Formats: sequence, structure tokens, C-alpha cells
Amino acid sequence: MELLIYLLSAFGIPWITWIMLALNGLFDSPIYIIVSALLMWIPAASCALVHLIGKAPAIRFSWKPSIGKNIGYYATALLIPILLAFLGSAIYFMIFSDAFTPQNIESTALPIPQYILLAILETIPASLVNMLFALGEEIGWRGFLYPEFSLRFGKVKACILTGIIWGLWHTPVNIMGHNYGLGYPGYPVTGVLAMCFSCIVLGAWCSYLADKTGSIWTPALFHGAVNAIGSSGLIFLRTGSSYLMGPGITGIIPSIIAGAPLILLLAYRKKKVII
Repeated sequence: MELLIYLLSAFGIPWITWIMLALNGLFDSPIYIIVSALLMWIPAASCALVHLIGKAPAIRFSWKPSIGKNIGYYATALLIPILLAFLGSAIYFMIFSDAFTPQNIESTALPIPQYILLAILETIPASLVNMLFALGEEIGWRGFLYPEFSLRFGKVKACILTGIIWGLWHTPVNIMGHNYGLGYPGYPVTGVLAMCFSCIVLGAWCSYLADKTGSIWTPALFHGAVNAIGSSGLIFLRTGSSYLMGPGITGIIPSIIAGAPLILLLAYRKKKVII
């Protein structure tokens, strides 16, 4: 019952709000951006609701950042999104070379290496700002939902289920064109599926960081970094190109790259247990 209440609350308020904004032609307007940032705290509010009416803990990870003993994991939370953003973009443009154009970057009067360096340097302060909004989601997805599923199904299935739910949570804005646009093959179903896949692998990184540090702040920082740098490769994308496959970090190619280390880690652990 508590899980059902959480899901109804976490989904209901954002979905209704996003649909109302779309019906009033406010998608991609300043109002949409501000409201969407605030809606990122609805999963946290849903946790508080479940905690008040039931016996479930508000979250099952610590509020303490414990930066000193976990500095390596905080660095990982910043570096992994940067690597995924640039490696994913590079491989995407290697495969879809016709989609690459330097014109957009040339209009900024910045050489490509300087743009990349600037994007990396800006990621740190931007991640800290974005972390404050991402924290609202992470309290819900990793603080409540992932541990709840872990107790019932184990951590691997919990990562998958939490990722699917997190991905489906974005469905209204994905249908409106957020993340993948509108002109991709199989719209909107393939976009919803791609978002679920992306949320599974990115959410698995968040869960890994939360498990390793015991703190909700490391997944929040990772999430904030993803939001800060995840779309940096789009500046090189030729107008009219589909970005379902990439180069944004939620594209299929960057998501495959993000998932590869996790699959290898899981395979190594299984082998180690067998031995």
C-alpha cells in the first residue's frame, strides 16, 4: 500500500502539471523550465507523505555527506558523467558522421578543444547547482524506491525496476520532445523505451554510489552532473538530425557505453562468487 501511495503521488502531480503546461502551449517556456525544476522535488515529497501515513523510513541512506572518507566516490560522481558525455558524443559522431557539424561551435568563436575544456570546467559549479534539484528525485528513487525493491527482489532487479519507473516518470515531457525531439523513428514509443534504458543504467550508477557511500548525496551529485553536461554534445549536431541514438547522454549509444562497465562488474562479481 505504501509503495502504491508513493507511486501515485510521485507520478500524479508531475504528469498532470506537465500535461496542463503542454495544453496551454507552455512547453519549453521559462515557466515550464522553472516548474519542471520544482517538480523534481515531488518524489521527495511523496517519500515524506508515505513516511507520515505509514511506517516506512523517509529514506534508507544517510543525510550526512561524509565527504572526507568518500572523496573518491564524489570524484567518481563528477567524472563518470563527463566521460560518458564526451565518449558517448565521440562514438556517436564516429558512427553518424553526417550528423556532425562544426558550424554551431564556430558561431561561438571558440575552438573545439577550448569549448570542451570550458564545458568540463563549468561542470563542477553547474553540478552543485543541479544537485540541489536532483536531490529531490534521488530521495525518492534511490532513497526510498531502490531500497524498497532491493529488500523484495535483490539489488540487480531493484536497479532495473527503479530505472524503468524513473524513465516512465519522464514520459509526458519525452512525448513533448524533451531529450529526443519529435522526429525520430517510432515516436513516441522508442523515445519512452530509450529513456527507460538510460534511466536503468544511469540509475544503476546512482545506486552503486549510494551503496558504496551510504549517503544520498553521491547519487544526487552524479544526477546533477548528468544534467549539467549531458547535452554538451548536441552543439555539434546538424540541424534536423535525430538525437534518439545520441549524442546526448540519454541517447541509446551513450547509454550502452554507460551500461558496459556495470555489466562487466556484475559478471566479475558472479565469477568471483562461483570461484
